[in-house]
Amino acid sequence: MTEELLKVVDINKSFAGVWALRGVDLTINRGEILCLVGENGSGKSTLIKIICGVYQQDSGEIHINGKLYKNLQPIDAIREGIQVIFQDFSLFPNLTVAENIALNHELARGKSFVNWREINEIARQALDRIGVDLPLNATVDEMSVANKQLIAISRAMLLNARLVIMDEPTTALTQKEVEALFRVVKNLQEAGVSILFVSHKLNEVLAIAERVIIVRNGSKVLDTPAAEITQ
Repeated sequence: MTEELLKVVDINKSFAGVWALRGVDLTINRGEILCLVGENGSGKSTLIKIICGVYQQDSGEIHINGKLYKNLQPIDAIREGIQVIFQDFSLFPNLTVAENIALNHELARGKSFVNWREINEIARQALDRIGVDLPLNATVDEMSVANKQLIAISRAMLLNARLVIMDEPTTALTQKEVEALFRVVKNLQEAGVSILFVSHKLNEVLAIAERVIIVRNGSKVLDTPAAEITQ
């Protein structure tokens, strides 16, 4: 029996009188890989920002882990295990891999002093959780785009992510890097983490998705198992 992690019901959002979302419903089950598809301007980014509390919907309901949120804030989403990997990754380029992974974790624990051995151990364990190996002492600006993405995912897992939202994650990746990312996504799924994978690359969507939702002009127009559709 599937268990719902996230459910949004009849979400509406407008900006200056222009509808960004109209009556959108979406559910994500635990351990499910759901792909959200739509052209630029279709409402994908607005929906993501509502799910993570950055935007407030004009009307509609958001349920996370069975709780109803009428005014979801980013801190609420984080506490419920929602993590977003944006295209800029929100990393500190001048800090090391280990620092970028462990910083938020240490701040959340209220640490006042840095224990470098502990920082490195936390980062190593986080990377191990997604099955990758990166040089902990290298600065992030030395890393490839693919590795920066893995750093961001590792950091999300330290914050007990239950749902990882990936916004156009393959835009700047090679085919080999895409395949490596998909292996990480599958590892997360096996650990019970849900994935909302946002893309318009249809071959990749059909390669990774279990279910596909298509939005067009702010409305959901299709919600179907990936096995039942073709490119």
